[in-house]
Amino acid sequence: MKFGNENIERIVFESTQSILLKKGVKGWNMDDLAKECGMSKRTLYKIIGNKEDLLYRCYDETFKSNLKFVKKNIEQDGDYYLLLDELSNLIVNGVNEFVIVGSKSIETEYPHISKMIEARIKEHQKLIITFFEKGIDKKLLKDNVDAQLINSMVSAIMSFNVMNSKDQREFRDKTKKQLDFLFEVIKK
Repeated sequence: MKFGNENIERIVFESTQSILLKKGVKGWNMDDLAKECGMSKRTLYKIIGNKEDLLYRCYDETFKSNLKFVKKNIEQDGDYYLLLDELSNLIVNGVNEFVIVGSKSIETEYPHISKMIEARIKEHQKLIITFFEKGIDKKLLKDNVDAQLINSMVSAIMSFNVMNSKDQREFRDKTKKQLDFLFEVIKK
């Protein structure tokens, strides 16, 4: 974003998320966003540059804040089993409604954004692998548990449910139940 006023940028950012929820990635244009923000299209372009830059920032900020939150919680030195029990909540709560709505078309419409999302997901996966390796090293997980394999299973569950859930509630309900089961099964 080019403008620099954080309050105005926040309004544009929140309006973009709102419009993404209502119309998806392709169902709106800058006229719609300008109306939603209550400003002229010219002013809007001064603030954000273009639609792809704005979408990039929306997704990037969402993934960065989630990554920071997950990292803070996973890297604590608390009871490992309590952290493991909370992990499904951390993972599930990091997926916003607009991520679910937009994920189905973002890959084909905006490959640049898709690559950034893939990079953020890899950072997230490294954290989760490290967390499971910590449990393996402490002998708190079953002997046959492999951190890479568990990460692959978590990724598969997440991908499947993001693509096949109609909304955030359905995604959270299904995914949390599946992850809770997986994490319970690997405990010693």
